[in-house]
Amino acid sequence: MHQSKENRIGAFAAARGAPRGPVRLKGDASVRAFYRVFLPAGSAVAMTRDEPIPEEDRVFIEIRDRLAACGVPVPEIYDWDRENGIVLMEDFGDVTLEERLAAAGQEERRRLYRLAVDELLKIQILGTAIRGDSVALRRAFDEEKLVEELDYFLLHAVEGHYGAAPSPGEREEIRSGFAELSRRIASLPRVLNHRDYHSRNLMVVGGRLGIVDFQDARMGPCQYDLASLLRDSYSALDSAFRREMAEYYLDASRGLGMVWRDRAEFMERLDLAALQRNLKACGTFCAMAVIRGNRRYIPCLDPTFAYVRENAPRFPFMDGCMRALARHVPPLRGGGV
Repeated sequence: MHQSKENRIGAFAAARGAPRGPVRLKGDASVRAFYRVFLPAGSAVAMTRDEPIPEEDRVFIEIRDRLAACGVPVPEIYDWDRENGIVLMEDFGDVTLEERLAAAGQEERRRLYRLAVDELLKIQILGTAIRGDSVALRRAFDEEKLVEELDYFLLHAVEGHYGAAPSPGEREEIRSGFAELSRRIASLPRVLNHRDYHSRNLMVVGGRLGIVDFQDARMGPCQYDLASLLRDSYSALDSAFRREMAEYYLDASRGLGMVWRDRAEFMERLDLAALQRNLKACGTFCAMAVIRGNRRYIPCLDPTFAYVRENAPRFPFMDGCMRALARHVPPLRGGGV
């Protein structure tokens, strides 16, 4: 039996000359744990799990290497202890984009989001084109995956958090809408996506950004990650700024060979991806509360459901689904969590 992750990290750091013990870092909705370790050459971050899973560490490093080859600012890997399931990597500090935005003026906010879009385009265009096999290129936001995430919302948000029991007819309406939403998104052209490209996974390091939490990268529509960034559950943006940054994405993508002649079609697809992404996020937040007893994400439900209320009426095929959901989910009627 393996030691606890705290003991494994402590022994790992001590063997490398750490003058003091590691410090656990605040995590997000993840099964992984992160520790800052203080080595003679400076601080670093050690990632581990309750039990070592070498294949998952290998995938993390493989995807990291693909992104680094495209010039994406991902952490350098210093060491990998396969047996104990510890990956030692560059320390990007503690300042997330979310935290920096709280004190940023309009111009600084604009600069930071443009940086985020620039890095996203490297992931999507260069990360897709670079040669070589990758787990990330073999998995995708296909219909099965998208429907699975929406069913997760139905199970953990509607039935779990809100304690609702939709009738058979309502469930049919809900799942019919979910199926059509997933079909439309899955039919779009695919590029490499980070998969969780939001303000808690973008670190501000001096004047630049550092990208973390990329291990679930997969193929999907280019609008998916942009929707994650611009309809972020943690850093709400007004519609004018969201539109400005979407236009910046379209302009900047030309320099990398991605040309959208029909901008209205691009914006419609962005809204489509955002609708699925925001419902999925609410399912995750509720699952954290229901399954793990972690209510840290419950305050994120209101702003995320607000995006859904704003966006869903643009797609008439979702009308029956949204009416059925609104009977059981107060925030979809404008009520509280």
